[in-house]
Amino acid sequence: MVLFLSIASGIVIAQDEEKPELLVSLHYFNANNNIQHLDVQTRIKANKKINVVKDVVLQLYLDSLIAENLIAKVRTNNKGQASSTIPVSLKDKWTASANHKFIAVTEATRKEDETVTELEVIKARISIDTLNEEGTKSVIAQVLGFSNGEWVPAKDVELKLGIRRLGGDLKIGEEENYTTDSLGQVKGEFKVDSLPTMDVKGNIVLVAKTEDNELYGNLSVEKTVPWGTFFKTESRLNQRSLWATRDKAPLWLLLMACSIIAAVWSVIIYLVFQLFRIKKLGNSATATKTHRVEEYSGSV
Repeated sequence: MVLFLSIASGIVIAQDEEKPELLVSLHYFNANNNIQHLDVQTRIKANKKINVVKDVVLQLYLDSLIAENLIAKVRTNNKGQASSTIPVSLKDKWTASANHKFIAVTEATRKEDETVTELEVIKARISIDTLNEEGTKSVIAQVLGFSNGEWVPAKDVELKLGIRRLGGDLKIGEEENYTTDSLGQVKGEFKVDSLPTMDVKGNIVLVAKTEDNELYGNLSVEKTVPWGTFFKTESRLNQRSLWATRDKAPLWLLLMACSIIAAVWSVIIYLVFQLFRIKKLGNSATATKTHRVEEYSGSV
């Protein structure tokens, strides 16, 4: 009996130890100093591999694990991701303090244990401006952190200055990152010439942002400026081209196709003519042979 209990307990312990480790990543975002939201990524570590996990239920809290501080209850999608904005009901608690802690709690299942993940951030804001001196365009950004009830410059913060494009942000110059000075500012020269835009006014969107900063999270701000170049596009659907409809095919292509067709049919007609000619020659030879045979028989 004792042996049986020992074996059973060993099996249970082994099963518990075989539970894979659930990894939860929290990311804080603040867009244009107005919209704050959280992104969650769930992954699992098993057999020395890390894979995303879907359908993981998480409860997100602000500062403490009480019902009044619940931000949202979310479920990860097929990519193991979930997102939630900070509700208006927590606005007073958000503005009351300079430092905040986000807490993500996953529910325990048969496959994974309950996990608690925390992310601490300091409230901050970011601004962006432009400067044009003697034809040299520059982008200026500033980061301010909230401390002791006031906004103070944030020093040694890495920023990216770019141009918002559909495929991702384009650098304004040669530098990848810029570091704020004692005034919390960075300055980058705009070196992108004749950037095409869809806007007839040549407007482009400048962006300054931090990426997973240890203190402030992900801050971003945008500004629209007329520093691009509008190129008018003309439709060629009604002109002869390779991509046009059949009746608008290029003349050289029509000439080539017609020449090939004419050459093929010429060969076919020539072969048919030769066949008839061979048949006619064969009939003529047969008639001549028959006539000679008849003449020979008559003379005999």
